[in-house]
Amino acid sequence: MSQSANKELTREELYERVWSKPATELAAEWGISDVALSKRCKKLNVPKPSLGYWARIAAGQTPTKPPLPPTPEKVFAQAAQQPVGKALALPGEGVPLHPLALELSRTLTKARLDSHKRASVRERTLPEAAASKALAERVAQAFHVILKGVEHLGICFRRAQGAYDSGYFQKSHDRLYLKIEEALIEADGATRRRPSWQWQADHRVPSGRLTFALNAERYGTQSTKEWAESDKVPIEEVLAKVVAAIRSHYVEAQARRAREAIEREKQRVESERRWREYQAKEAIRLRQEQERKHAEAVASVARTRAEDLLKAAEWWRLNRVVTEFINACEQRWKNTSGELTVEQQTWLAWARETARPLSPFEADYPDPAKDGAFDAGVIPFGGPYPAKRNFPQPPTMRTAPPSGVPSTGHARDCDTQ
Repeated sequence: MSQSANKELTREELYERVWSKPATELAAEWGISDVALSKRCKKLNVPKPSLGYWARIAAGQTPTKPPLPPTPEKVFAQAAQQPVGKALALPGEGVPLHPLALELSRTLTKARLDSHKRASVRERTLPEAAASKALAERVAQAFHVILKGVEHLGICFRRAQGAYDSGYFQKSHDRLYLKIEEALIEADGATRRRPSWQWQADHRVPSGRLTFALNAERYGTQSTKEWAESDKVPIEEVLAKVVAAIRSHYVEAQARRAREAIEREKQRVESERRWREYQAKEAIRLRQEQERKHAEAVASVARTRAEDLLKAAEWWRLNRVVTEFINACEQRWKNTSGELTVEQQTWLAWARETARPLSPFEADYPDPAKDGAFDAGVIPFGGPYPAKRNFPQPPTMRTAPPSGVPSTGHARDCDTQ
């Protein structure tokens, strides 16, 4: 098994393998070092046998095999899903607050009041908050309870990157924004605002009761969840619900990431399968294309040799016709004047020199080893292929004759028919 195969093993499979045989044997089987195997086990938190484990096995003993410890994700999910309780009490007098809660209290106390007489806070290190200064300590205590309910699980409150953003809870890159706000009521004590046609000015005042909102998006309200204390729901119960909601959010986020990772792995495996399938099909296509070209090349040699035979025969016929014509001219001149003139002799020499290349014999045609049949089965795939002459087209042949089919005649003969 190769190193790549080792990397494809799941945590459970790796655990079973390292306890099935000594690490040196397993590493040699996978083609890696035992140090690399140890690093792999450490990364996945897979326990390995001790140095004397296999010696005790060889001696017939049955040493204890430790169980595979749960993953950090499983540990978090189990801890985060523990019951929070129905209520979480505010810290009593003298109990030191969380440093961030103290900072929130100081910031609220120093902040300017808005039109509703509430101090508003939007700091990079703190949650967004809006409350009267009389409730600054209570807001800080509530934030303290929330922090204590989630920080031990690894859910930390982080500083915002943007200068105008508030801080947020974070675990594994998942953010959750918290907003603590003192609810507003009408000055006459009504809890609901009047319809727009019944009032002209906003006379709402702080109610002395806090509301808590969680949102996974910095801007937008689609994922916002809110809890508010009331006569029926005290703040202790509200805080328990907020802490439970934060825990539940990150448990669900972790499960979602796990599902997404599984889906990505499925897509990767499917993509690799399709790629291998494409490569196999492409290899077949290329092979078929090469075979087609090879067959065409072999057929082209056979076809060209057959055409060369017909062309050579036509050139030979032209050579004989021209030679007979030259001889007839010579005989005619002799019969007329008895002796040839210098001009006639010069012309005859020129004509015979011009006719001589028309004969295929001048090109050493035919050569049985190069111009005849051949065994296509002995030609290497892809060549080299047998030579071919590619005789030029005789002027008396309109087109190249089909392989194995004699020429239909000369151009002059066709014109007279």
